[in-house]
Amino acid sequence: MIVTVYIDESGTHDSGVTILGGWVGRLGQWAMFDTKWKKILRDEQLTYFHSREFRHGKGEFKGWRPERKNAFLDKAKDVSLKHLEFGFVITLPDAAYEQHYVAGHRPKEVQLDSPYGLCFRYLLSIIPGLAKEAFGDRELDVNFILESGHKNAGDAVRIFHKCKNTRTNHPEELAIMAMLNTIAFGDKERFPGLQIADVNAYSGFQHEMKPTKLEVIELPAESTMKAAKKKRRTPIFRLELKETVLIGFRKFIQDEIEEKAARRRKVIPASSEEPLS
Repeated sequence: MIVTVYIDESGTHDSGVTILGGWVGRLGQWAMFDTKWKKILRDEQLTYFHSREFRHGKGEFKGWRPERKNAFLDKAKDVSLKHLEFGFVITLPDAAYEQHYVAGHRPKEVQLDSPYGLCFRYLLSIIPGLAKEAFGDRELDVNFILESGHKNAGDAVRIFHKCKNTRTNHPEELAIMAMLNTIAFGDKERFPGLQIADVNAYSGFQHEMKPTKLEVIELPAESTMKAAKKKRRTPIFRLELKETVLIGFRKFIQDEIEEKAARRRKVIPASSEEPLS
């Protein structure tokens, strides 16, 4: 089964927090959503949705009163909840990134992820597993589509291929890597999935700045998709990169530095086999 994850960002411009928002669905779900979304745009005489213009009342949103904006967001929420599988909002405060991931040291040997990149890395570690739980015992090819032209797009590509090709003996990590299929970029005007991801990122950012009516489900480590769907048929997960997660990602950096140092020293582990006599 082909599953597509559309992703957009919000709050990455000196706002104190980085947000990635998005939606997950299979091909049939996205086909139905696209049709319904385009009708909403036609009814509102819009070419496409872009949160920056929406927020500042520019372009096609010029003159929109708050009541009309709220009504539009309600329509966007309704069509998403009806036709897609689940949504997510990933949040990373700048202070936590600096304190627990950068931790006062930017090594020269290994490239640190940007806040955007680190959110994307976390997304890769969580979303495929949730998709597997949502769609059951089926082989999944999970594709990721992000908006083209973002300054950190290269960071996402680097992280995707690194995660996909990482060597590991952990069954859970192997299962996630097996689901990673492709990463691609598109223009928001042409992809309704990117527009609704933008709606989620925008709503998530507004919620982080000041709690709103955005109905998100916190996801403790022991939670499952089944438990979330008992609360709502189409859940939206709020996933925050907290201290323990950031320290874990920082350890990956330290391990990579040590591995590179060992290769430079040409350290060869002792063989566990007995020498031939």
